[in-house]
Amino acid sequence: MSGDRSPTGLAAPLVTAILPLKNYHERFLRAALGSMFAQSSSTWRLIVVVEPEDQAQFTALLATELTDARIMLIVNTGRKLAGAINTGMKAASTNFVAILLGDDLWDVHAVEVLEQSILAHPEADFFHSARRVIDEHDQLISNVYPARVSFTLADFWQGSPVKHLLCWRRELGLAVGGVDESLNSVGPDDYDFPWVMAEHGARFHAIQDCLYIYRDHREGYRLTTHQPLDHHVREIDRILIKHDVPAHERTRILRAASKGYLRQCLYRNARDQRWKDWLGFDASRGWRERYFKPSGGPRWSGRLSRWWTVLFRRIH
Repeated sequence: MSGDRSPTGLAAPLVTAILPLKNYHERFLRAALGSMFAQSSSTWRLIVVVEPEDQAQFTALLATELTDARIMLIVNTGRKLAGAINTGMKAASTNFVAILLGDDLWDVHAVEVLEQSILAHPEADFFHSARRVIDEHDQLISNVYPARVSFTLADFWQGSPVKHLLCWRRELGLAVGGVDESLNSVGPDDYDFPWVMAEHGARFHAIQDCLYIYRDHREGYRLTTHQPLDHHVREIDRILIKHDVPAHERTRILRAASKGYLRQCLYRNARDQRWKDWLGFDASRGWRERYFKPSGGPRWSGRLSRWWTVLFRRIH
């Protein structure tokens, strides 16, 4: 692949994708890897980071993919998800690194657009793109969420204004200490880390192309749904405390999150999880966030939609 050039004329890669692996669904993982091989620009690198006890398993599972010189499989030398990202960041040789999670996909033009953006905005340290959501059957279930052009540090109180696709200057990411490995896999990558980078003066650039395809599924382990609600609340609170958010604001933020996107959690707590497992709870029936924004129409249709959403939540 060393003789290949990207559509931007580059002979050497600018971006390395970091793919941390632990809990995985093989079909989704194959699709994630396929999205890299389908890139319109071939000048990319991919680092797959696995846990030490899983190295042999993934080496065998990805034997064909690992014959490609652009792909490297390494062992996580850090702690949990944050440690895997840091391990990949340290091993990368490109100026920029980005995240691809094993359930998700990069758009076919993601690397090409990132290359163009990096070259056009040499002052930027952190790029983030528009995104959309698909289900377990690859069906589109959301509008395109645009990348937020401007924000302040205070905007992080309500949740990260910076969403996947996340691509940042490797040198600066390492200089700020990398992704916080004391956090337990809820928000270290797409909430706390961009917040830390912003606190250290990183310059952000929003890419309005939809480069990241996020998968909402129930067919295998997924952090947002399968970790109990109380775990999410506890870990988000730790991030807010870290960034000196006052107690009364933390209470308000966590209450809103619990009534909003955290309703996707399939379990309230560990006891509820054990009880539902014993009852043979079907995770595929878990509540899914409404991603499509209502279009126009009579006012009563919007009210009816809201009433139905409330009724559905109460039933489930």
